[in-house]
Amino acid sequence: MIRLLKLKVVLLAIISAVCIGIVRASKFEGIPDEALPTSSGYLTIDEAKGTKMFYVYYEALSPPGKLSETPIVLWLQGGPGCSGLLGNFFELGPWVIGADQQFHPNPGSWNRIFGLLFLDNPVGTGFSIAPTEQDVPLNIEDVGEDLYTALTAFYTENPSFQTRTLYATGESYAGKYVPALGYYYLQQQEKETPVFQLGGLAIGNGLTHPVAQIPAYAPAAYYMGLIDDRQRSKDEELAKLVVKHIENGRFDLAHDARSVLMRALYEQTGFATLLDIRRELDYYTYANGSSWLSPVVNRESIKKALGAEESITWEDCTDYVDSSFRNQTMQSTKFMVEYALTKLPVLLYQGQFDLQDGVASNEQWMKDIKWTGISEFWNTERIVWQLEGVLAGHVRTYANLSHVVIVGAGHLVPADQGLRSQKMVEAWIGGSLASSPSLSASATPVKKSKTSCSVVDSFSIQSGKNLDMRVLEETPTSI
Repeated sequence: MIRLLKLKVVLLAIISAVCIGIVRASKFEGIPDEALPTSSGYLTIDEAKGTKMFYVYYEALSPPGKLSETPIVLWLQGGPGCSGLLGNFFELGPWVIGADQQFHPNPGSWNRIFGLLFLDNPVGTGFSIAPTEQDVPLNIEDVGEDLYTALTAFYTENPSFQTRTLYATGESYAGKYVPALGYYYLQQQEKETPVFQLGGLAIGNGLTHPVAQIPAYAPAAYYMGLIDDRQRSKDEELAKLVVKHIENGRFDLAHDARSVLMRALYEQTGFATLLDIRRELDYYTYANGSSWLSPVVNRESIKKALGAEESITWEDCTDYVDSSFRNQTMQSTKFMVEYALTKLPVLLYQGQFDLQDGVASNEQWMKDIKWTGISEFWNTERIVWQLEGVLAGHVRTYANLSHVVIVGAGHLVPADQGLRSQKMVEAWIGGSLASSPSLSASATPVKKSKTSCSVVDSFSIQSGKNLDMRVLEETPTSI
């Protein structure tokens, strides 16, 4: 018995040593082998100028069918000038960096059943290369063209991917990037056959149509109990000035006026961030105000692991790119979304605790959408969505337009509610959110009574392939 116990101890010691050896034998210090991307590097945008867009790609972990038919999700960060690696390593990538500056597996990653592509867009952002500040695109149309060029290069370099539909997603200022890509793609499609197929557009907490969104800030803050009536009046006057400048075509002055409004809201509320009013500290930030992402991403070993240009100092958001867009921020891309709706599924989603680009702000511009199905969309009942018996959000969908509010999330929805965002995007791409003018029976709300409400169960996977949104029996409400 003693010998057997000694043998077990020795075996355990050997196994432990082997495991430790595996960690120490990682290809690159500081990042587990499992966290390495499938591929990463640079896509040439303009060879003459020397502009290149940095990308990171992760293959689907559990494709529901043939890999050749598995969709690829593109993620674009906002800013303007914020790196796609922010989304990768903090929000929806398969491995995220925690406050301990270590990599941790992410159960809410968006590459569970899809391929996942991150881009540092526009050039000059993150690890992307713009030799001079003048090489940064100065209008949203150029951004759309650059994204199209980058994706064309990506699919050309990976010809086996050309049968895999691409879904363009992003958040915040990507409320302009995503429509710009969709608009440029659809226009090019009339002239040529793209090497990739675009299947839909999704925008989270987007800034898309500022002239309608900015006036929603003060009422939203007031009705959330964050400012008083006098402060609301002051903020509404500031918002009117933003609108006036937009209507006069002075987008630079509108940008500055919005900054004044934002400063007022910060001073009035005292919040660390308006992007999530629950937070005592901003996202991925220590109490001293420093980021925990930058020290990790800037390690020499991490840059080598990603195939990034080692001379570049990575920033989560690049200031000179942001300043280059000063004349663009308050311009609208609503017309691009409207055009896309005639041909593609569009998903708009927000986290409920985002005061800046949240539900109130987005619903204001959505009311202005010019599209043949918009009346039917607003007449469609908004359904309560539950995930494993817990309230997860609210869903409204008709034809090509879907809207989801994620409960328990702020501006960076995948960081706040990873699993909910994962199930949402899987359902949307799977076709259970917006696939036809007449909703399927599984997504049709049951008739309400005075003492009950309809609830929707989780976006679930059936037979590993088809996603469905199931309506449960009516359940009594409690008051």
